[in-house]
Amino acid sequence: MAENIIEWKHIGEERFNRIVEALLMRLFHKPPHSTAEVIDGRGGDGGIDVAVYVNGRIDRIFQLKHFPEGFSGGFRETRRPQIKDSFDTAWTNHQPPRWTLVFPGNPTVRESKYITGLGKGKNVTPTMWGIARLDSELAPHRDLLEWATRDSLVETLAKFHQEKAALAGPDDLHERLTNLHDLASSRSAFWAVDLSVSEHGVTQVIRAKDPRAAEMEPLGFRFNLTGENRKLADSLQGVLDFGVRRRVSIPGSAIKDFASIGPEWFTPKGEIERVEFRGPEPLPNDEQVRVTLDFLDERGFSQTTHQGLLTASSRGPKGKAFTAIFYGIFELDAEIPYDLTSSGNTVMSATVEKATVKDALDSLRLIENFEQASNFRILFEGQQIAQVETAEDGPLGLIDASTRLLIEDLGVLEQRLGASFFVPSSLSPLERVMIRVARLLSEGKSTWMPPQISLTMKVAEDGLEEAEQNLLEGHAVFMPLQTFPVEIQGSKFDLAPTGLFHPHVVARDAEEILKAFAAGTAAGRVVTFVPQGERLVRGIPLGDISAPSEPVDWGLQPDIAVPNLELQDRSMLAVSGELEDA
Repeated sequence: MAENIIEWKHIGEERFNRIVEALLMRLFHKPPHSTAEVIDGRGGDGGIDVAVYVNGRIDRIFQLKHFPEGFSGGFRETRRPQIKDSFDTAWTNHQPPRWTLVFPGNPTVRESKYITGLGKGKNVTPTMWGIARLDSELAPHRDLLEWATRDSLVETLAKFHQEKAALAGPDDLHERLTNLHDLASSRSAFWAVDLSVSEHGVTQVIRAKDPRAAEMEPLGFRFNLTGENRKLADSLQGVLDFGVRRRVSIPGSAIKDFASIGPEWFTPKGEIERVEFRGPEPLPNDEQVRVTLDFLDERGFSQTTHQGLLTASSRGPKGKAFTAIFYGIFELDAEIPYDLTSSGNTVMSATVEKATVKDALDSLRLIENFEQASNFRILFEGQQIAQVETAEDGPLGLIDASTRLLIEDLGVLEQRLGASFFVPSSLSPLERVMIRVARLLSEGKSTWMPPQISLTMKVAEDGLEEAEQNLLEGHAVFMPLQTFPVEIQGSKFDLAPTGLFHPHVVARDAEEILKAFAAGTAAGRVVTFVPQGERLVRGIPLGDISAPSEPVDWGLQPDIAVPNLELQDRSMLAVSGELEDA
């Protein structure tokens, strides 16, 4: 072979097939827009060597025939029937819009007419790829071309000695490192090698550049784990069975009896510092795959659906797997075995801190669907990939009860106040109680205020005598407020109108205030009244309500309880702008 030229007529059938299959996968396997699949003909290929799918349906079939001499002259009688049989089988089984014969030669005029005539009377366009088309399609893919044309021993030695040359020019280092990287990646049509060099040594990252890499050129390690590390062992087993979706890192200290399995170029030497499996890079925005969870009722109809985005996918010897994120909070990792009689595995997690309350509520709804559902479907871009039947397992425990209640409280307040909140990572007890109290009051329910609450009022001109008596003896107080401020996440909201009641309060700084009465300067002064005893101030929603219901507990146990709940006054109050009965 000349450098960077494939002598198509002289390479063997197995080599021809491997190069063409790798090229077609590179050209047409671009999920989610299109996928390509190479069919192993040993079990009957149904007229397909390589199939290209668009929207889940076959859009094109490639048939590979190692006919370097073509199919005319002395080869006409034996090879044309083979071609026609492959075409007829593909048309009968799949009716593809396009069918292409690929062979290591350039067609004659009569051969072109023969292939075109196969589609007569059928809604299909037959074409051919010969040497010229194969060279043209392969040329832009430098790594594939170098892999297909390399003489590994001679080329490696030649380029190795180049690395010993002096780096005289300003661009020499960049150029030589780029050449070395290309050389390393050209050793395989299926695997690329990314290199980095530091004071600690050379790091090689091996990544798949073909979705069939693990099948066509298996790479592997054989090692044992030291000690008992069940979580690490389970993560590793998942990688072995269903492929890599996220980074799995195994420290060298946990590895013993290490050996590599694969081609000659894949032979790590020296001490193993770490074995790390990395998932694929995230898809760019214009290639993101929409994942739908479709929960079904007992009749098989869609009951509710949730939309998410695919973050990673993989496949292994036992099945396919994917990871998807919903509402930016809920992550679903699913392993789907090829054997439909085997059970799959799903792992769910949710992190709600600092998420919007809307996303958190949607995630709660999704969790509840999983807790209650017995049947749901998984769809990628509207195409079903799996239908799952679940067992009755009860609560998933992904979000604890107190966090659920906080999300629900903030959700109610968002609707009633026209606000938008996030789920805080932490709250003081007073902040949490006031959120709960605000929700209860907004729903027309009476409840107790936290013990930090005091009452303030302004002394009126015509109430001086009564106010002085109350200062001396203490008294019950009911304060109907037209404005009742509540601060949530830095914003101040008005829950008015609200009434505040306590059966016994005394004025703070009573002696100073009495002196003001004696001096005739008390009018207009603001007085703070402090609740006495164990009873709490009651909040009573007013509005159109003339007889508020019995006060309700905060419902925040065991985290925060109403102090001395057994001592609190649960009597009914008749309210019409002032306290009538305590």
